[in-house]
Amino acid sequence: MGQLTESQLVAISIMERACSAVSLLGCLFTIATFTCFRTFRAKPVNRLVFYASFGNMASNIGTLMSRAFLDDLESFGCQFQAMLAQWFMAADAGWILAMAINVYLTVYHKYDMKRLHRMELIYLPACYGIPFIPAFTYLFVRRNGKRVYGDAVLWCWVAADFEGLRIATFYGPIWAMILVTFSIYIATARTIFKIRKQVHDLSSDYDLASCTSAELPTVNVTRATTPRRGFGSQQGFSRRRSYEHKNAAWSYTKCALLYFTVILVTWIPASANRVYSLAHDGHASVPVAFMSAFVLPLQGFWNWIIYVFMSWTACKTLMQDIKAKFSPVRKIPWPVKKVPSNRSRPDTGPGTC
Repeated sequence: MGQLTESQLVAISIMERACSAVSLLGCLFTIATFTCFRTFRAKPVNRLVFYASFGNMASNIGTLMSRAFLDDLESFGCQFQAMLAQWFMAADAGWILAMAINVYLTVYHKYDMKRLHRMELIYLPACYGIPFIPAFTYLFVRRNGKRVYGDAVLWCWVAADFEGLRIATFYGPIWAMILVTFSIYIATARTIFKIRKQVHDLSSDYDLASCTSAELPTVNVTRATTPRRGFGSQQGFSRRRSYEHKNAAWSYTKCALLYFTVILVTWIPASANRVYSLAHDGHASVPVAFMSAFVLPLQGFWNWIIYVFMSWTACKTLMQDIKAKFSPVRKIPWPVKKVPSNRSRPDTGPGTC
């Protein structure tokens, strides 16, 4: 990988640390707002983003170290950084797959929020537990006296001598999860767009109904009737329930598709860097290496952008509350109305209005 000059490596380190710092701030915002404000917990998908943010933070701690420990591959810092990268970078793809599974369960099995919450008991150990196994095991594996974790140019990670392990326990599983996620969206695409059309039609019906009820005059008619169950009210209630379910399903799907787009933006350059290295006998492409150093530390930032986009109403409410709390309160003088004196009027005394 001698094509990268010292100045280029320094530039890569600066880029990695800057992107990592931005991502860390985004993760802290996500965790703080989700924990402290109920409005940010209204969307089920935000719960998965909340869980994924802890992995993004751990990954960013590793990328903040950048190339600082490449001079001492046996050090605790290098081995710890490599374990963080192996463990938590792959976990982010697992959470994107979990979102796709939730879309499938919502669309085809009518899962509500409570049932989706139960699925988190599976997602948490799967997304963080499975990647932990190879990440922790590699700390103790040696071949010909060499550790698995070593120089990976951008930071400490699985060394180039263990290229097979990179594919088998990192890039392979990540792309398998991406393909499964893509397959779920392809399989549900027709139903998803059908739901989107139904949401639009139901929304239009409600708008028309509200306008009609506002414009028509009210006529009071009195007559004797036998009590019976209101079919119209039941029909309206069922239509409302159908609208709420379909709207929730479409909202969740829209958000999950955005996260899927982000994971493609993240892993296509990183995988291209790996493929180029394999095809050119370990040499690196300078533009692709810079792209990898840019997109990989930004996982938490991209997740934060979509989190804010999907929770924009809650964000605006939060900003208004903060502005109201810290803005100075202006004292408005109370107007005093002069009342002409009347001697014939008895004195009502002080304190009367």
